[in-house]
Amino acid sequence: MNKRKKIFASLVFIILLPLVFSPLPAGERETVILSAVGDELARSMGQLEIENMKKPYYLEYTISDRQVLRIDATFGSLTRSEQVHDRVLFVGLRVGGYDFDNSAFLNRESLYAFYRGSRNISLEDDYNAIRHDIWLATDSAYKEALEQLAAKEAFIKNNIQDEKIPDFSKEKSIQSISPAKTVIIDRAKWEKIVKELSAIFRLFPAIHDSAVEMRVKMTHKYYVNSEGTRVCQPQPLVTLTAHAVTRTADGMQLRHYVPFYAPGTDQLPGEKQLAAGVKKMAAELSALAAAPVLEDYIGPVLFTGQASAELFKQVLVPQLSGERPPLTEPSLAELAVSSKLVRRMNRRILPREISISADPTRAVFGKEALIGAYEVDDQGVPARPVQLIESGLLRTLLMSRRPRKEIVRSNGHARMGGGGKTGVQIGNLFITAQKGKTYKKLKKNLLQMCKDQKLPFGLIIATVDDPAITGAGSSGYYMMRRGQGDRQMTAPAVMYRVYAADGREELVRGITISEIDLRSLKDIIAVGKDYYVHHCLLNPGGGLGRFSFAGSGGGLPVSITAPSVLIEEIEFKKIEAQRKNPPLLKHPYFPDNR
Repeated sequence: MNKRKKIFASLVFIILLPLVFSPLPAGERETVILSAVGDELARSMGQLEIENMKKPYYLEYTISDRQVLRIDATFGSLTRSEQVHDRVLFVGLRVGGYDFDNSAFLNRESLYAFYRGSRNISLEDDYNAIRHDIWLATDSAYKEALEQLAAKEAFIKNNIQDEKIPDFSKEKSIQSISPAKTVIIDRAKWEKIVKELSAIFRLFPAIHDSAVEMRVKMTHKYYVNSEGTRVCQPQPLVTLTAHAVTRTADGMQLRHYVPFYAPGTDQLPGEKQLAAGVKKMAAELSALAAAPVLEDYIGPVLFTGQASAELFKQVLVPQLSGERPPLTEPSLAELAVSSKLVRRMNRRILPREISISADPTRAVFGKEALIGAYEVDDQGVPARPVQLIESGLLRTLLMSRRPRKEIVRSNGHARMGGGGKTGVQIGNLFITAQKGKTYKKLKKNLLQMCKDQKLPFGLIIATVDDPAITGAGSSGYYMMRRGQGDRQMTAPAVMYRVYAADGREELVRGITISEIDLRSLKDIIAVGKDYYVHHCLLNPGGGLGRFSFAGSGGGLPVSITAPSVLIEEIEFKKIEAQRKNPPLLKHPYFPDNR
């Protein structure tokens, strides 16, 4: 056998094997990477200096080693099956001191340099190659830090600061080295499952387009800083989403989706459950296409299941960051945002029946695995539970190592997004209620409120849209607005009107919430005893909220556990979207349409 044939034979053999993530022996990869990072860090802290300029006082490196299996299918046929491996270095270099340094200053230069702190590095566990990559990235980061410090000092001279708050908090160093995880994926099996799930849409002629997308990610995150902290964390994540779109006879485009998230493929629902979830979504979308249209509505609304968790995610979560916004040039002031809750400490922001905690140390709720769990945050601070709201009273906010006057230490909620931006974000959020009611009683309360207000019907919202999955509008713009906490939720995907006379439920479409904000949550008048675990992907919030971009494949894993809630009054408006005619020809697959 000649050389070319031998190579081809070996490649075929590899392809037929199950996919293996992180095949190195336990401890080997950690040793090489952490040694290279630690040695270059020590050299930089000891020797990196420009004459008559300040040396770095703090240096941190994060290496994100990510292997991803992507499997996509449409209408029973594979459209993608590929494995991607990348390894990205993020450098955090500070010049000055803990009280005042080059960080957290927003001017035109830093705006354009927003993603310059990252660099793709060697995929091989080669000590010398990794050190070479770190050396170049550190040199660039140091020069940029000096320029930024000079610009910040000049700004301070011309702009009086009322309060002197440290730029960076001092935290204890830790050592947390978890062994690398080896994940074996039966690629052929999951290709077959994804194809079969996508073929379910062959049963639904009303649906024009659909897709099933699966991502199996194995990320190993290595973190080292000059304070002595060393961290290695494996972060497995599996996402499987199905989404579909149709256009009604009156030209309205409708989208729907169903997501499945888990730390591993063995924790996903079984094949029958996956298929049942996709069928239910497809059936709901088909029914929506024929559902009546509402023009407007003002009245009580019952949020249940996914919609309830999304209510808290979209209205409350963007405000839970206590991170102090950066100093900002006047022309960019609107980009720096701060939580609307910072002045409401120890004041009531929710009904007294509701308490909320953030706990990234918790791995399960009941029998369901939580994807938002982690041991150490992305600034090397151990994760810990935080009681945010107690009996309706705001007690504290989530913090990174950027202090504010009221909260000077991190509570382990600094998380790094895909572009290298570290901000504050939840991991696991738990909304709990005292004296929760059954769904039957909540619905009864809704109907009684409608009768009292002489309304013919009320609304129940079961699902709201996630544009990052369905592609509705611009997902980047969606996350940009959401980071600012604008008073608008994404449109309901599944919504029912409930007739006051007999409690009959009818699927409806065509309206979205006009505006909703934190004050609306005070109007929660009843809470359920049910709890829905909602998984999703979010990017960091905090002081630069406009830059919280996310897409279908990006974002930090988050789990929110919430009960159903009944709100006294919400105003809806007609969806103002351009309507287009359905396709001229019918779907070619279905026999009656050929």
